[in-house]
This record gives sequence, C-alpha cells and structure tokens, in this order.
Amino acid sequence: MKKTKWIAAAAIMAMLAAFAGCSGTVGNDDVVQNENNTQNESNNDNVNPADSNDNGENSGDVPEEDVVSIIPALSAMKIDGVDLEKTGEIQVMDREVTINGATNTNNDEGVFIEYRIVKLSPFIMGKYEVTQELYTTVMANQKVIINGVEKTLNAKPFVCIEEGTYPLVSGETQKLRAAEGMSWFDAVYFCNALTEKTMSASDKAYDITVTNVNANGNITSATVSLVEGAKGYRLPTEAEWEFAARGGDQSKADWNYTFSGADSAKDGKYFADANYGLDAVGWYIYNIQNGGKTNASKSAIAGKTGFGTHEVGLKAANRLGLYDMSGNVRELCYDCYGNMFSGGVTTGTEINPKGEENASFCVIRGGCWDETAFYSTVCVWERNFKGEYYRNIGFRVVRSAE
Repeated sequence: MKKTKWIAAAAIMAMLAAFAGCSGTVGNDDVVQNENNTQNESNNDNVNPADSNDNGENSGDVPEEDVVSIIPALSAMKIDGVDLEKTGEIQVMDREVTINGATNTNNDEGVFIEYRIVKLSPFIMGKYEVTQELYTTVMANQKVIINGVEKTLNAKPFVCIEEGTYPLVSGETQKLRAAEGMSWFDAVYFCNALTEKTMSASDKAYDITVTNVNANGNITSATVSLVEGAKGYRLPTEAEWEFAARGGDQSKADWNYTFSGADSAKDGKYFADANYGLDAVGWYIYNIQNGGKTNASKSAIAGKTGFGTHEVGLKAANRLGLYDMSGNVRELCYDCYGNMFSGGVTTGTEINPKGEENASFCVIRGGCWDETAFYSTVCVWERNFKGEYYRNIGFRVVRSAE
C-alpha cells in the first residue's frame, strides 16, 4: 500500500479528534519578469534560487506563434491605496503547456502520472502563501446573509499568534506569517473578496452561496462553482500547483527534485520523516525550532519560540521564484473528490483538470510546519473536509494570465 494511503488512514483519527477542538486595484504595474522573479523581497541572504528558464522555453515546447496575449504578473497588491508586503506574483508560463506524465522513481505519484497527458493554460501565481496581513485586510467587515440573518466572517481566524503557544521567532514579523485557520469555503470566498478589492465584482472567479457560518465566523458549508474564463483570483488547481512546485519545466533537473527547489539529502529517502534536503526551502517539524536546520532527534515543543508558522519567504525560492511551496503551511487547491484516500487522477488527456463537482474532500499540498518531511515532497497529496480548518492549512492565489 502506498505510504500516502496508510498515513492518511492513520491520520483520520487524529483529524477527527482535532476537529472537536479546532477554533475553528492590484496595485503596482511593474512586470515581474522571469529574469528577476527569484529576487527575495525579504532580503534574505540565504536565498539562492536556481536559474530561470533558458531561452524562455517550457515543458510544453510550444511554438512561438502560439504565445497568447499575456496579463503581466505584479510586484505587489495595492488595497485601499496601500502596497501590501509579500504579495508579489510570478508569471508561471506565457503559453499553453503540455505535460507528458512519467513514472517517478524518487517521489510519490503526483498528478502527472505515466500515460496521463495534462494541458494547462497560462496562469499567474502568488510568490508567497497568503499572509495574515493580506487575509485580514481583505476579510475585514465581510458579511453574508443566511436565511435573512447577517453573519460576520472571521478576518483573524489564525491560531499561530505571537502570544502563548506559538511565539514568534526574533526577527520575523507576525503579520507576515502564513495565514491559517480558514476552511476551503473561506479561501474561495477570500479569492472573490480580493478580486473585488483589486479588480471588479464582474471579474470574480466563483459563484458562491454561503449556507452556514459557525460561531467562530468560518464558512463551513456553501455551494461553489467556478466561473469559466474569469480573470479574478482563485485557488490553484492541483495540476497547476504541482507544475509550479516542480519548477515549471520537465526538461530541468529540479522537475524531479524531492522538494520544491531542493532535492533530498544524499543519504535520505523521499519518504523519510527527517530530511536535511528540505532545510534550504521549507519549514517542517524537525527544523522549525532549530534555526531552520534539521535535528532528527528533537521534535518541536509547543510554547517554545519557533513553534508554529513562520514568516513567508525566508527560505530559498524554487526556480520560478515561488517560496514555501514545501513546508510552512499545507496549501488548499481547488480540486475536490468524493473519496478522502484514493481516486481522482486517471490516465488519458485532460485540459485544465479541476477534480470532481460538488465533492466533499478538498486537496491540500506541500506539507507544513508540524508534519514530517515526507509530506513536503512535491508529489504527495492529502485531502481534508472542505468545511474544516486547522492551524497548519493555508493557501496561495492564482489568476489567469490570458
């Protein structure tokens, strides 16, 4: 049995137990070009991202005449006249790309499996996971009406706050920690709200009817459908997420790296709990309190500095210039499935796959600060009930580049 499956089965009991206690105009027009999109906005000297695409080519090897008219990626989001820190974007590709699936020898299966061909349209992705500041700015004073009753949504659902169990590391900034504590429904609502604040209501990517908001202010049920062709912000599909996490080019060595932007330690296996290879690019259970360095004999201690999320963008980026695609918080994807532990990825040719309609379990990718290294590998998937929320689940946003 694949490790993803039996680990997920073991994790379901922990998830159910945790559920009982869970609290549960884009600004600047500067274009972020491939040549400079690995620049670290936090000026971290340890960032050493790989080179950008040679000659502008990508895994699809699409002729130049097929390049579409591209909307530029932006260096910062501006809301209410203020440029928000660590909200820059990356243009992942500038034309349709075809990914021919192959067998992985040093990773889990992922979505680009053998005998599967996936075609993806051009898209733009956030360089960083959504920060607490961005989430709060967008969700402040957001209200919905359910059966004639007004409900206010929680703009600060975060568990990892500076006081108490999750003390901030010296030198990091609380508002720039990765946002967490939101459900899948909260995340898609956020995407629409962000679109309204930076574009217009007509650009929204989702049609949403909220049917329940709990006492904590989280959306726990809603009907959601994707607006085809919309320009607004949305969650990445699982295929988009994995394509970007693997560096966006099958011809490059890092497409087959264990982690996003870093390979496994020389003496490590991709399924190992502790892996020194992850230290360069991601936060996980064995390095969050050790200055970012793996200490396999010492797991994290609640209440000690470093326990919890970290400020986004402090580790190295991958070759596209994306940060924290491995570790920090698990990232929500749009795809949902009816089975929590299996199914969903099939052989054949698919164009912009999006999962199943009206299914209960959403895909989460990338691993997090309180999981082992295995979960931070670029091909491992997990799934979660769409209405649940945890201290280690966050997201980043994408939008169409056409």
